[in-house]
Amino acid sequence: MLDWRAIPYFAGVEANGLAQLQAAAHRHTFNAGENIFAEGARCAGFHIIADGLVRLYRVNSEGRLHTLSLLRAPSTFNEVAAVDGSANPFNAVAVTAASVYVISHNALIELMATDRALLNATVRALARLNREYLERLEDMTFRTIPSRLAKLFLHDATYGDQICETPSQLTQEEMAAILGTTREVVGRALRNLLNAGLLRKQGRYFAIVDRAGLQMLAETNEVPASTRAPELKTP
Repeated sequence: MLDWRAIPYFAGVEANGLAQLQAAAHRHTFNAGENIFAEGARCAGFHIIADGLVRLYRVNSEGRLHTLSLLRAPSTFNEVAAVDGSANPFNAVAVTAASVYVISHNALIELMATDRALLNATVRALARLNREYLERLEDMTFRTIPSRLAKLFLHDATYGDQICETPSQLTQEEMAAILGTTREVVGRALRNLLNAGLLRKQGRYFAIVDRAGLQMLAETNEVPASTRAPELKTP
């Protein structure tokens, strides 16, 4: 069951205000692979994930898909368009079967106009979202792929709040899409982290071995020297 109070945009809203939000929200279900809305289309409103996994992505002129976020409940998306009424800034698709609540632009604006707590919470949440996007842009400009990968595994706020999924469960393709690079580059970076003793392979996935080392890499852009004990050679 969706916990409406856990959503940052509704923080501090009284019971009556939450009841009005719930009344304005319409629940939609999507099958795996089904499009939720398209980039550039008329504003689809404020979306709240109640269940399932949703991918937000854009496609460049060459047809290359770039994943912006992978979201699970109780994540929200399309907030900016829902506030200013402009076109959707990205595509949204259900990765798994998903259930989503939608509040229209007009309904959201009317509720914000009559509920100061909702207005204040929305402004704070949008400001935080803007800071996260700025930090992700800084990462893409100044940080190496291994450094950004370390932040991803640490579930850093830059990526954690948007991904809502443990990085070790992501495929290399998904990691590459989130970091804005290719699977091959991510594969090389993962091998570097394995060789440095920061991660270990567990079946298809990866587990953290040295959290402090990952933190150092995330902060300095430098892969620490291997912490593995030297292997003994048999005569």
